[in-house]
This record gives sequence, C-alpha cells and structure tokens, in this order.
Amino acid sequence: MNSYKEDIEFDASGVGVANGRYFGMPFSNDECPVVLVSVPWDATVSYSAGTAEGPEAIINASVQVDLYDEKIPDSDSFKIGTDETLIDMGEERVKASEYIHALSAEAREKACKIISCLAEGKELGKSLRDAQTEVNQSSEAVNYLVEQICSGYLSHGKIPGVVGGEHSITFGAVKAAAASLPEGQKLGVLQFDAHADLRNAYEGFEHSHASIMFNILSKIKDIGHLTQVGIRDFCADEHDTVNREGRVSAFTDCAIEEALAEGETWKSVCQRIVDTLPDYVYISFDIDGLDPSLCPNTGTPVPGGLSFQKAVYLLRMVSSQRKIVGFDLCEVAPGENEWDANVGARLIHKLALLAAQSRK
Repeated sequence: MNSYKEDIEFDASGVGVANGRYFGMPFSNDECPVVLVSVPWDATVSYSAGTAEGPEAIINASVQVDLYDEKIPDSDSFKIGTDETLIDMGEERVKASEYIHALSAEAREKACKIISCLAEGKELGKSLRDAQTEVNQSSEAVNYLVEQICSGYLSHGKIPGVVGGEHSITFGAVKAAAASLPEGQKLGVLQFDAHADLRNAYEGFEHSHASIMFNILSKIKDIGHLTQVGIRDFCADEHDTVNREGRVSAFTDCAIEEALAEGETWKSVCQRIVDTLPDYVYISFDIDGLDPSLCPNTGTPVPGGLSFQKAVYLLRMVSSQRKIVGFDLCEVAPGENEWDANVGARLIHKLALLAAQSRK
C-alpha cells in the first residue's frame, strides 16, 4: 500500500490545502477505508472530449468541499486516500495516472480520425483500421492496469473509487470487484447514466464509452444484475437488449418522472431500484445521469436527469441495504469554470462516505 504524510495536521473544518490529493487529505492509504484512483482516459468519446482532465479538475475543486455530512455524525473524521501507484517505464517510474494521460492523448488523436471518417459515411482504409486496432489495444492496457490497481486495494480490504475519464474505464474496476466477492456471490452494478451504454463495439472501438455495460454483461463473469437509472438516450437495439437480457432493469428517466407525476414517492421508486440489486453492489456513476445544469461540459449532455439530492437519496438507500464494493465517477469534463468539477467533487465525497458506511 502507498504511504503519504504531510507535516501539517489535517483539519476537516479548516482551510483546504492543495497538496495534489483528493480533498487535500494527507493520510496514508493504510489509514483510509476508501482510496480514489485517477484514470484520465479519454480516447473513444464520440461527441465532446475533455474527460481526461476530469480527475485533476476534481482534485483542484475538492479542497473547497466541506466534509461534514448531516446524516453521518462522524463524517468529519472520515479519511479518503489517493492512489499513487508507480509503474516502470524503462529507466524511470511514473505515476499510473500520468502514464494513462499520455497514452490517452496518443489514442485520442487516432480515434478522432476514425470517428471523422465514419461520420462522413466513409469506409475505413487500412491505416485507419490499423489505428483502430491500436486504440483497442491501448484501451485493453488501461483497463488491465485499472483492474490490477483496484484488485490490490480490494485484497487489503479497501474500497477503490475510480475517477474518470470516459466511462470505458469502469470495466477493469468492475472486473476486480466481481473477482473479490465471496464464493457463490454475484455482483450487482448500479448505473447512473443518461445513456444505456449497451452498444457492441460502438464505432469499432471494443472498449468504447458507449459499450461499457455491454462489455460488463458479456465479458465479466459473476455479474448478477445491471440496474440502470436515469437512462433517456438509447437506440432501438439497446432497448431490445434491456427487454431480452434477464439481468437488466432499466429505470428510465421517462418512467421515473411518470411514476412521480402519478403520485409515487421518490422513496418508493428508490426502494424498487434497490430491490433489483443483489447483496454486493458496484456503483458506476456517469455524471450525465444528473440534470445537465449540474454538468454542462460533459461530453454528451441530455435534457432531463436526476437532481443532485435525488441521486444522493438513492445512494443513501443503497448504502443502508447493500454492501458497496467499489464505485466510479466518469465523464466529468471541466469547462471555463469549476462547476462540473465542483459537482463531481461533492458527488465523489458522498460516494466515498456511503460506500464505507455500507460496510458497517
């Protein structure tokens, strides 16, 4: 496990100190129930890029977050770690996040040419097909690295929280979480998202951000159920997959709003959502599952979505009834100001608190 200490004493009620770690917390990861893993990967986004800058923007914004939670009396003593895994690069060692960021820039340049060609209705020539293969290989490498990092923390009893980056980076984290379960247990995945992400190799990218849930269902064993919340932008094939695949429950934005308009309480809707999930849950939160006023710079914003408090209410219910073994926040893209990162930092804090609380 990584070790890190500052000479200053951390004061949760004091001024946040920008030390390059989430929330300015100076604790060694051995002391922390939750460790946040930055994965600045942004290769296959199909509309607006920028999520590779999400983790750093969230770290910068996080020092402004007040860490007390009115529903958790001891929340101001909660400790969150920051992953600082080093990997060998020839004669030097670099942070895994720095390696991923550099690899993302290379892959993104190739992916843009492929996406532009397809958008013009053209067939990919050999050079672009080769580039597509290279992007797929880079995506595999990133997800393998994420899997190994998360597996390490899980083996030490920690809860890894992955901070993206595009949504494709969820694969390695979910694979590690599923492998960590007691024998005979199945993993439930709770997905907050505007999109179903059930396309098979969208745009030819095997690990496309639009294919993450297809890949989780088809390539990771011990997935018991996928529960989707806030979905409001999907194709006919994805709709058919939801209806055909017995392990998927989709609480679309339309269905949620109709239920609330017809008199059902949000508490009741949330209980129906929780009831679909097995005992062990991984939470995958694409920030575009929220109302786009909360994330205007995310890559593929869609009208509608959850309010911040509705999302947190559901997370509280999940944490009180299920065990959270891992989580991620994806698709945060900073814009001209810190608003997206500000919301993302607060959402990460709630996810970390509630994931740890679920273990109690």
